[in-house]
Amino acid sequence: MKLLVSGILLAAAMHAQVQSLRLEPGEYRWNRFSVEKTPMAVDCRFRVLQGGATVHMEVLRAVEFRKFIRNREYDMFASTPDGRAGQIQRIFDERGEFAVVVQNDPHGPVALVDLEVRTNLNPPPESLARVLPPQRRLAVILISFGIFFALVTWSGWRLWRAAGATRD
Repeated sequence: MKLLVSGILLAAAMHAQVQSLRLEPGEYRWNRFSVEKTPMAVDCRFRVLQGGATVHMEVLRAVEFRKFIRNREYDMFASTPDGRAGQIQRIFDERGEFAVVVQNDPHGPVALVDLEVRTNLNPPPESLARVLPPQRRLAVILISFGIFFALVTWSGWRLWRAAGATRD
């Protein structure tokens, strides 16, 4: 009985959407998902069944997706390079609406694509390791260097003053 209950709870925590898509040159398709509780693991995969290596995938916030639709400049949450297959695995720690966009290159052939989006409300603890984004990592490094050099300069100045006072 306990095994049945735990199986039902696990199935409720995991959700998968699988779609087969036909993408004309320059065409895109999207799939919406919501992050209502955090942390949530999201695993997005695509595979080109027929066609060239001209397909890529992006994960966008809902606001950025609206910009994408209107052909305005937008920011991506994550993306894959053009290819015959790609995968994005992320732990989402902010709530909101997101879209997975699969797009064929405007100069590419017609592509038949399988898209799979899996969400897991209870990701395994080892997948929760955090890595700072590149911008934040650069900020931490620059601030650390700034503090280090300020302390070295201040200490050197104090030592210089102390050495000059003993000569007099």
